[in-house]
Amino acid sequence: MIIIGGNGFLGRHLCRHLHELGRTATIVSRTSDREFLDNYAPEMRLMTAVDFASHLEREVASAQTLVHLASTSVPATYVRQPWLELTTNVAPAFEILARAVAVNPGIRLVFLSSGGTIYGTGHNSPIGEDMPAQPISPYGYGKLALEEAIRFLGRSASLNYAILRVSNPVGSFQMRPDQGIASVAWRAARSGEVLTLFNGGEQIRDFIDADDVARAIVAAADGKEYRAVTWNVGSGVGTRVTALLDLIESLSGLSIRRKLQPGRATDVSYSVLDCSRVLQDLGWQARIPLEESVHKLISDKTIGT
Repeated sequence: MIIIGGNGFLGRHLCRHLHELGRTATIVSRTSDREFLDNYAPEMRLMTAVDFASHLEREVASAQTLVHLASTSVPATYVRQPWLELTTNVAPAFEILARAVAVNPGIRLVFLSSGGTIYGTGHNSPIGEDMPAQPISPYGYGKLALEEAIRFLGRSASLNYAILRVSNPVGSFQMRPDQGIASVAWRAARSGEVLTLFNGGEQIRDFIDADDVARAIVAAADGKEYRAVTWNVGSGVGTRVTALLDLIESLSGLSIRRKLQPGRATDVSYSVLDCSRVLQDLGWQARIPLEESVHKLISDKTIGT
């Protein structure tokens, strides 16, 4: 298994899960820092993204699975320069995937898309995979563009792929200060800084534990008989952002100072996923309730590292 972005937020949860399963992988990262891997998954091999790109054909020739997690952006990135989403994220990823399937037509791709942004607005009940993808942020548009690139490779090069549309993960190892409302809110609670809440925090989100996402990735990688498939990966439970903050305050005993702001053009008011397809196909479903996820978050000394 090769994991592009394996030293990032979800990648670290995946590496830790693979370690628990006794599996190994090659981790492709923008940096050569393997402190996390040495502490949590020492058997993993680490390559920089530059080295991997230079030796891609050699690396993927015998690989069974390629997991693509990497992204340089979040939903609020590139709002004023949306074309940069294509040049920064979509084009480089498309090149890697096209080169990979050219040298190894039998490779299994698992691509993490964004269930939280790709369906757009206008929903008020759990969203299934057959609903139109109508993203309103450059980030969501970039994910859709990569999905279409992958489907093109499925048609033109017989790429065996699974697309996972993941909702809103909660977990450790979120290093970006603007990544993940749960982690951002927890940092604000600890530091005393004011947390800006757009649309008053009334957005409804589908929060899922990052460890449950790691299980879904492994299940999708192993489910090679399901070709050219798209699965929603979430809890299927809607929670207001304000309720999440209340939960963090209740479990931590700390207060979060809040500044209410109007909603932004890229904000989706409702995003909850119908995950019945992945349950039917793979037997996967989210196991960890939000309260437990938040408890792990505020107890984990690695948050923000």
